[in-house]
Amino acid sequence: MKPGNRFAVVVTAEHASSKIPERYRGLGLSARRQQSHIAWDEGSKSLAREIARQLNAPLVEGAVSRLVIDLNRSLHHRRVIPAVAFGVPVPGNEAITAEERARRIRLYYEPFRSAAFTEIDRGVAATGRCVHISVHTFTPRLNGVVRPLDVAVLYDPRRKREAELGERLATSLSAVGFRVRRNFPFRGVADGHTTGLRRKFSDRRYAGIEIELNQALLG
Repeated sequence: MKPGNRFAVVVTAEHASSKIPERYRGLGLSARRQQSHIAWDEGSKSLAREIARQLNAPLVEGAVSRLVIDLNRSLHHRRVIPAVAFGVPVPGNEAITAEERARRIRLYYEPFRSAAFTEIDRGVAATGRCVHISVHTFTPRLNGVVRPLDVAVLYDPRRKREAELGERLATSLSAVGFRVRRNFPFRGVADGHTTGLRRKFSDRRYAGIEIELNQALLG
């Protein structure tokens, strides 16, 4: 998957940070909650950095917790500013004003999305096609249910070239011993950063692949 003249690669880590700015006073959550999986994807920053280094690709990292605003959701999504996260109420988000919503979009959401789009658009312009790798991690157990896999590879099976790339990646990871699932435990077509970008770029010009790593492998 090393980039060359055939295509460019851009790496993003939407949930790389657990940071909740001081002005939000932890959103009414305990310190433990603020550092738990409801706030970020633990390990995704270091994983994304390593992937970007290996591929000599630009990296765009989220700089704020998804509890403040979820950089991987569309603005119309009801959980883009979650009042409840993974079943946990977020008191500071229960009744935010339109002004506060606009502030979070302006300060955190738009800069991240704009930076990612700029890198992807630059890659498309330079080579004709960009592969976007969106890096995430997931908990090995959620609500008492064990997730029996190491890596999830998410893509849109309706986009021929993207599906081919996702399948090749999944097969390669399986070959070196990882337990891999395609589009599980999440769907590649569910609302997210990649789904929004698919509306902007054709399959010929853009492939959005999400990689989800089981946090049990982080050591």
